[in-house]
Amino acid sequence: MMPLRSAARLGASLAVALLAGCATVDQIVHRPESAPAARSQEPSAPVARPSGKLKPMPLRTFTVKTDCRFKDETGNFGKASVDVHDSKVRAFNVEMTMPKRGSCRYDLAQFRQTQALPSIELTGARDCKVRMWEQGEQITVAFAGCHHLCSPSSAHDYVWPLLIDKPTGQCD
Repeated sequence: MMPLRSAARLGASLAVALLAGCATVDQIVHRPESAPAARSQEPSAPVARPSGKLKPMPLRTFTVKTDCRFKDETGNFGKASVDVHDSKVRAFNVEMTMPKRGSCRYDLAQFRQTQALPSIELTGARDCKVRMWEQGEQITVAFAGCHHLCSPSSAHDYVWPLLIDKPTGQCD
């Protein structure tokens, strides 16, 4: 025989499941902008409006230049030289060391730029990708599928995104 508390929990769970099945989701409609192509491009991320409808943000290029050194709280350290002008990568060299794990080196000569908007994408051999995007005053640089650029290759599993502070050029 089922205790009274268990029966009450089961009943409440079933009621919540039934109510969740009745929930609706507003449809998001994206309308093309009528702005001429010559205008500045801005990133297309949704912006919440009081009405609850989302509006795409205009695409926008970014510029950042830094030569920095970094060390995080786990002991990982490295250096980066990045030069991006109007979302075109002119220089890119990042070296990361994860103590007791290995190190990774990324150099622009190993990549070709395959995308500039809404985020920058560098594509290298074996589906290795480096992506860069702007978030407020920071540029995030993320690495994916680049095991062959690390020694040993398992070191890539410990690579975190690099954050560059646009106003100061400092990185973490």
